[in-house]
Amino acid sequence: MSKSRRQDFAYGAILLSLSGFLVKLIGAVFRIPLTNLVGTQAMSFYSSSYSIYIFLLSLATSGLPTGIAAMISKSLALGKHKDIPRIIKIAASIFVTLGGVLSVLGFIFAPQIAEIMNSKEAYYAVAAIMPAIFNIAVVSVFKGFFQGYNNMAPTAISNLVEAAVKLCAGYGIAYYMFNHGYPLEQVVGGAIFGVTLSTYAAMIFMTLRYVFRDKSYKVNVSDFINDVGTPKKELVRTFLIISLPIMVSSISANLMGAIDAFTVMNRLKSFMPLEEAQMLWGSYGNMVLTLFNLPSFFIVSIGMSLIPTISGAYAKKNDELVQRTIHRAYTYSSIIAFGCAFGLCGIANRALLLFFPGANNAASVEAATPLLEILCFALVCVGLSNITGSILQAIGKSYLPVISVTVGACIKTLMTWILVSIPELNIYGAPIATNIAYPVMVIMNFIFIKKHIGGKPNIIAVFLKPLIAGVSCFVAVKLFMYLFELFLPPRIALFPTIICAGAIYLLVISMCKLVSFNEIKGIFLKNKQGS
Repeated sequence: MSKSRRQDFAYGAILLSLSGFLVKLIGAVFRIPLTNLVGTQAMSFYSSSYSIYIFLLSLATSGLPTGIAAMISKSLALGKHKDIPRIIKIAASIFVTLGGVLSVLGFIFAPQIAEIMNSKEAYYAVAAIMPAIFNIAVVSVFKGFFQGYNNMAPTAISNLVEAAVKLCAGYGIAYYMFNHGYPLEQVVGGAIFGVTLSTYAAMIFMTLRYVFRDKSYKVNVSDFINDVGTPKKELVRTFLIISLPIMVSSISANLMGAIDAFTVMNRLKSFMPLEEAQMLWGSYGNMVLTLFNLPSFFIVSIGMSLIPTISGAYAKKNDELVQRTIHRAYTYSSIIAFGCAFGLCGIANRALLLFFPGANNAASVEAATPLLEILCFALVCVGLSNITGSILQAIGKSYLPVISVTVGACIKTLMTWILVSIPELNIYGAPIATNIAYPVMVIMNFIFIKKHIGGKPNIIAVFLKPLIAGVSCFVAVKLFMYLFELFLPPRIALFPTIICAGAIYLLVISMCKLVSFNEIKGIFLKNKQGS
């Protein structure tokens, strides 16, 4: 591929972040009217089927785009062009087959799965969503191919296509079935089938994008003839070494949430009435964690864009580029993480009221506000753990993040059990435990990186300056919220507050010389010229 087509990792991260924001927004637009249509109780069928779908999807596709992207980027850097089609075939044969098997088994055993989840009515939704696992496995192969060339645009567009079809088809089918008198469990199944249709649309788009890719992805005949390809067994071994640990990390992360739910409820029930325990856990599990997870796609986008850049530079032993890229990734992720942490902390109550309005939610929002204010600060280490994990994956050490995630999960479970058991702390022990576990994971990843490629984070650029900017953002949020609420309703005042506080944050970042306007402009100009 010509160098002109390769994107700077920051530019790719911006593309993925923007598409991720729109996908989250479309997802919210989808769920809110659907909930209003069928009711909260019927939406439990949706949640049940979607949770099992996400778990099976992590088995079928976790590590797939990353593994392909890392290997293709390395192959391009070393001029091993014959390896690229082989990598695609290996990935497809393993993961697409696995996705197909899980789809078929999930569809066949949908009644049993619904029974296990204590929700027989969720059968229709479970059966309707199972084909999507195969579709996403195919999509993931093609995403990995383009990401290996540092081209994040196909992934971003695919995400938008999937979200748009999900909104139109999912709600459209549900609305039609509801108005024609279908039972609510079948209406929700129709909405879920819209999700499956959206994955078909994404699969068709990515397949066509791959088949009709332009000439810049082709290799000239002489380079292809002169290339000595890597033996297939070695490629399979390398691919599994990269992909399987990422899969284990993803599964561990999903299980961490399930263990957290069991631990918190188990301890709360031991010293308070069941209804109160359920209200506290609902406030934390549904409200707090929903808002806490919203900013995550910004950091994940940096990690996805980072892997092919570092993988290629590491393969060519370009230590200067590796260290420079890592430094930029640390800085950018810290800027985002500190801004999100302090900003979200400042608007915690108003954000909860915006997303969860209504008199029925008043007590839950009141309980959730201090929990979210505590948990917000974990965003800093959540972001850095994602970035450091991506760096280790890019240099072929994907088993090391598994170690840090496992240690972090154990610490999180242990501390949650201990702290929630203290009646004076009760539910507050859960976010405190998260703030204890993630720094340990980050420190471990920093140690692994220093051991294998050297270097350490710049404390001033990665922690001190973003902290100053974050505090400024928090103060600005409180000040602007007070001023705007003098003449605007709280929910309306939230939006100009975010804009003004964001402007203050960017100004302080610029003054601290963390990133300049010329640097941002250079990212876009360089990639515009190369497109």
